[in-house]
Amino acid sequence: MRSNRAAQSDIGTSRPYKTVSDFLEENSFTGFTQEHLFIKRFIKKAWGQDIAALSNMAEAIAGLYTLKLIDDETARYRLDTIVNRALHKSVRPYSRTLEDQSSLGLYGYYLEHLNIILGHFQAAGDNKHLTLNERITVHLRDQSLKQSNVHTPLLPHVRMRWSADQAAIIHSIHLFDQNNGTTHHEVLADWWLSTMKERFTHQSGLFQTEVMNCKAYSKEPRGCASAYLIYYMSAFAPETADEQWALYKHNLMTTKFGVTGVREYLPAYRGRWTPDSGPIISGIGVAASGLALKTAARIGDLETYDRIARCADPVMATCHAVQSIPLLGIVGKIGSDLLASSIRLTAQVEAIRDRSNSKECVLKPRPDFEQLVNEF
Repeated sequence: MRSNRAAQSDIGTSRPYKTVSDFLEENSFTGFTQEHLFIKRFIKKAWGQDIAALSNMAEAIAGLYTLKLIDDETARYRLDTIVNRALHKSVRPYSRTLEDQSSLGLYGYYLEHLNIILGHFQAAGDNKHLTLNERITVHLRDQSLKQSNVHTPLLPHVRMRWSADQAAIIHSIHLFDQNNGTTHHEVLADWWLSTMKERFTHQSGLFQTEVMNCKAYSKEPRGCASAYLIYYMSAFAPETADEQWALYKHNLMTTKFGVTGVREYLPAYRGRWTPDSGPIISGIGVAASGLALKTAARIGDLETYDRIARCADPVMATCHAVQSIPLLGIVGKIGSDLLASSIRLTAQVEAIRDRSNSKECVLKPRPDFEQLVNEF
């Protein structure tokens, strides 16, 4: 199923769009495979990247729908597919369906992304999952407000609580409020922001990564985590997000050997790569740079978006090109799997929105922007 408007806008020839569309049009789904997600080659449960990929897909499809680059039928079909796969037994952390769960438990990470998906599904004009959406919203709000640090548990038996995930949780509640005229997020957002500013701010002015101090890097701002935090915070606290973004660029953006990217750690901190960060090359984080593209577009900072994209897109295009080559294809999956493609597609859609708002493009983007989209 393909929208004529998507074809007219040339977003349909974007590699991330094709990767996501092909996945959503697969006839049967039994779970994510190592062909879908690079991390599945090493970690069977995917480290939460399956639900995160679906969440990013939902944001991208919803954005294309809002911009009228895909039609109602295409948007609803694809969002419905995303919801069904997010609820699939291979993705959900529960043995039973959510309707059969008496308690949603301490699965904050899964629920934050599922709630974002359900919010975008409703925003596209379908209330089919409203009861579940509201249940998760109230659960996440109440779990957050129970904590003295205003950070809900992300997994049972795991102490780590990342500030970025709490921002995503509040964003998901804010999205429900926008759709339904409610105010579930307001007290929570105010308390979380004041807590972050009073207790969890690094000397650089950036919010710290993790609030339980479980890791050596907990009190450090990290490139991937901070980009993720600022992106979601921009929905419910835009002024603070703008302040954090200025600090982010000052402290973490760098250019080395003509390549502009984002550091995973501040220069003074010696940190290693993690499954969240992906490879770190000369201090520049692959995940940090990819997520910063998405955040720059959401913030409306097209100058920074273009600077990073000029360096990142040729690398990611190469990753797509070598997928069929033995050995090289495995490495290529790092920059071309479903998570990377979904994040990049969301960034592209946000950039289209920004340029449209600034009258740089209308329904059919200008040729120079079509070329930028098609390069990735």
